[in-house]
Amino acid sequence: MLKNILTACLFCWPLAVFAADFPQFRGANGTGVAEATLIPIHWSMKENVAWKVQVPGAGWSQPVLIGEHLYLTTAVSDKDLKPKDFSGGVKMPQSMGLGGLGKAPNTVIQWQVHCYNATTGERLWAETIADGKPKYPIHPSNTYATESPVADGDGIYTFFGATGIVAALNHQGQILWRKELGAFATSSGFGTGSSMAIHNGKIFVQHFTNGSGILVCFENKTGDQVWRVDRQKNASSWSSPILWKNDSRLELLSSGNDLICSYDPETGRELWRLSNVKSPTACSIAADNRQIYFGGSDPFSTGPLFAMRAGASGDISPKKKNEIFESCSWLEAKGGPGMPSPVSSGAYLYVVDKNILKCYDAGSGDRLYQNRLPSTSMVAASPIVIGDKLLVIGEAGDATLVKVGAEFEVVGGGKLDDVFWSTPAIGDGAIYFRGVDALYCIRQ
Repeated sequence: MLKNILTACLFCWPLAVFAADFPQFRGANGTGVAEATLIPIHWSMKENVAWKVQVPGAGWSQPVLIGEHLYLTTAVSDKDLKPKDFSGGVKMPQSMGLGGLGKAPNTVIQWQVHCYNATTGERLWAETIADGKPKYPIHPSNTYATESPVADGDGIYTFFGATGIVAALNHQGQILWRKELGAFATSSGFGTGSSMAIHNGKIFVQHFTNGSGILVCFENKTGDQVWRVDRQKNASSWSSPILWKNDSRLELLSSGNDLICSYDPETGRELWRLSNVKSPTACSIAADNRQIYFGGSDPFSTGPLFAMRAGASGDISPKKKNEIFESCSWLEAKGGPGMPSPVSSGAYLYVVDKNILKCYDAGSGDRLYQNRLPSTSMVAASPIVIGDKLLVIGEAGDATLVKVGAEFEVVGGGKLDDVFWSTPAIGDGAIYFRGVDALYCIRQ
């Protein structure tokens, strides 16, 4: 009897949470800023690779880190579903707005969560959340596990947009609860990709497709719905919600279909809305404690890059499309970011455009430099600020460390032989890169 009680306690016991955790897409609040830590300055396949493990299936989801547990999601099938790189993917019909001509693969997928020891790379467990044939196709460069999970001391929480299933597991891999939001088609058959957000025992799921406009908040331990918002018009978006902790309050920001909305994370009450601008749909919003930074571009048009001050309320939409609006600090015409999300260090804003790094004065909007990243042809992953360094990894594995500041100064980097669209996760002295084939830990 005592043994059974101790075993039950072990499986219910929460995991310790540390300041160096990386619990969601782009870090603590989803802003792309990590705790300062002594990462390696240089690495290669033969230098400072602490471990490398093969990952079955396919996925672009970012790994998330809680204590010594590193989690990621993947879509496993007997058929090869590995994504193509940018040059290979754009040649396919889906890239030309003809995604409706594609068909979902005729194969059974297992949508899985994997847990690894962050120090050794040992896989501790794998659990299948759902299985079955996918209902809709995806872009050749996308995956069926692109949404990054979130985690806290109580568990790991996943969302697979292709299935519409949200699920919670404890840190030993037992499923605690499961909810279904429905599976829907996306624009041009691109597939889904909005990652989750987490704060104070609540998880936030954005499910913007051609058939749904859902932003929903769940209680982490029970799966009970705390609040839900349904947009009036459904449209696909791959942007992820972020928590904006500014000088005035904490806000949950959600973007898609030329509409950005801010909500009280506790109640779901709308704080402000901004329409009539080209909002982010492929990337996510950047934020610091004073401002947010956003914009959008796609193969057909590029909107402005906007900076907006904290403290807005009500409808602040401009009268004319993509013009200055109330609370707008500055804008740069045709400066809207593409796939990589911008990131603010507080003093400086960084935007990556293909293989060009642009640095702005966050306060004034002055562009301080625009430089090509060395040995890099294309960037899809979002850049991460780590203390006084900015980390950017190209899809071909060429990574660059740039000094945070007003001048372009390369201070390090490395090369890994894989394809990378997944945003890296940062731990205590470590960088975790997820490639098409493997998961890598870079540590001295």
